[in-house]
Amino acid sequence: MAAWNRLVGNSITGKEDGKTLTEYYAPDGMAKSMLDNEISTGTWALVGEAICFKYAGEPKAECYKLEVIGDTATMYDEKGSGTRYQILKGNPKGL
Repeated sequence: MAAWNRLVGNSITGKEDGKTLTEYYAPDGMAKSMLDNEISTGTWALVGEAICFKYAGEPKAECYKLEVIGDTATMYDEKGSGTRYQILKGNPKGL
């Protein structure tokens, strides 16, 4: 999936519930997320046309359709609602 290849090894940042989210996607399948100052570690996997994330403490993986245009990534949940994020090169927050 070409759009996902743009995110592997890079990060996204944006607002989620009024808090700043930064998430890094390592090439080895690890995902690290920082929501304000809270850091979580999980995994990512491609499942068909969707990208799925599983973080510790979550009952099941959450899957999204991904669209990348320029340096903007939009993730659409199962209901079709989209959230837009800015793509950052590498791992600028050191997650």
